[in-house]
Amino acid sequence: MRIAVLSLLLLVFLSSCSKKTDIGLFTEASELESKKEFQRSAELYESIVNQFPASAYAESSLTRLSVLYNNELKDARLAIHTYQRCYTMFPSSAQAPNMLFLSGFVYNNELRRIDSARMIYETFLQKYPTHELAPSAKFELETLGQDPLEALKPIVTKSDTVVNKTQKKVSKK
Repeated sequence: MRIAVLSLLLLVFLSSCSKKTDIGLFTEASELESKKEFQRSAELYESIVNQFPASAYAESSLTRLSVLYNNELKDARLAIHTYQRCYTMFPSSAQAPNMLFLSGFVYNNELRRIDSARMIYETFLQKYPTHELAPSAKFELETLGQDPLEALKPIVTKSDTVVNKTQKKVSKK
């Protein structure tokens, strides 16, 4: 009986020692990401958020996850979900406004869900009217649903006109 109890305690001790820490998982996920093993890296970042939600690495993991889902794994829905998780879990973070804006951006430009994008951009402007992304949020609202190249034409045309006028002034001197 005593041997069985000792064996059980040893097994519990060894299994608790074999669990990876948040920093260990984050290091491994980062290494996998640098090796372009994006799916496995994403799984480890998810593990950090699920196992250590109060950890300093949880926010960084969500940030990295959103980048992986959007840019590398090309999964706009998971990217939005991750942006929103980060915004909800860490509302006072310096990254919170960026996460909110990016979820609207992907809704508009990737998924073409105009109503969702509008709601997010309006929320963004209410909460962060002076944020560096506020002008971009206003532009996105003004051009919702438009083809990005068509939306930029007036800006490019105006810019070209300014450049041409400046070149003429310089050449006259």
